[in-house]
Amino acid sequence: MKTEDIKLFHQIVETGSMVHASEILDLPKSNLSRRLKGLEEELNILLFHRQNRSMLLTEAGEKFYKQTKPILNQLETTIQEVTAPSNEIGGHLRIQLLPLPDLLMIGKMIFKFMDLYPKITVEVLTSSEDKNLAENHIDVAFRIAIGQTLKDSSLIARPFKSAHLSFYASPDYIKECGLPASPDELKHHNVLRFRAPDGQIYSQLELGSGQKKVEVSGNLVINSAPLIIEAGLQGRGIMFIPEDIANHYVEKGELVRLFEDIEPSVNFGWLVYPSRTHMSLTARTFIDFMMSNVENNASMIDESEDIRRLLI
Repeated sequence: MKTEDIKLFHQIVETGSMVHASEILDLPKSNLSRRLKGLEEELNILLFHRQNRSMLLTEAGEKFYKQTKPILNQLETTIQEVTAPSNEIGGHLRIQLLPLPDLLMIGKMIFKFMDLYPKITVEVLTSSEDKNLAENHIDVAFRIAIGQTLKDSSLIARPFKSAHLSFYASPDYIKECGLPASPDELKHHNVLRFRAPDGQIYSQLELGSGQKKVEVSGNLVINSAPLIIEAGLQGRGIMFIPEDIANHYVEKGELVRLFEDIEPSVNFGWLVYPSRTHMSLTARTFIDFMMSNVENNASMIDESEDIRRLLI
């Protein structure tokens, strides 16, 4: 049984189709089909249910995938470590990105990583909801949380980038609805609320370093940071957004920071992955690269450009 045929099987599982796998591996689809059929005959099991163009794992295929994945990852890591630097790192990465305010910066870092390791192929999935990493064969994901902890304890989570959030409103909103003198007065105002990927609507927002939470409400709930910013700029409500984004509009006179005597609330973006034990060398190299470069690349976005355009 050839390990290359098992890796081919893994690629079909992780991309979801024979066509996508053939594109990544740069092999004819007929070649993949023939080798997959040979693997099934050698194992004497059916790995996929074939329905038109869809490829659905059988129960035996699911078991074979889960049990061989860590074995091949370890084998790949061992081979690449003992042959480095003569054997360049390769492989395929599936990365999930939420619609984060720093989406462009993260994307540029991914592209830089690909330039450093040209044999690596990458698939970036953007989604407004948290995907199950194991079920969706995702190697690494970037997630957000209001506060300084991530709820899902089944994942390894590393704080990727901090954000300092404060309350902001447009001059038009203040002219029409008035300027709240204290956080307690927010209950009388329309606050634009964010629905997190886990479905939670953030109606309790932290002031300062978790010293106090304020209850807010409003007529608009959005799961997209760019749209919340656009709604706030149109005067539709008060926003709770990162300072490094809001400062761009404060300088232009399009936003006003509220409660300047209260320090910002510190929140984190997280880089998460299922386990480092059975992780491929490709994924480990990517994680180490992102963690070591995040602070150095914080200024990758040209401040002269319109942040609204960059965020969308």
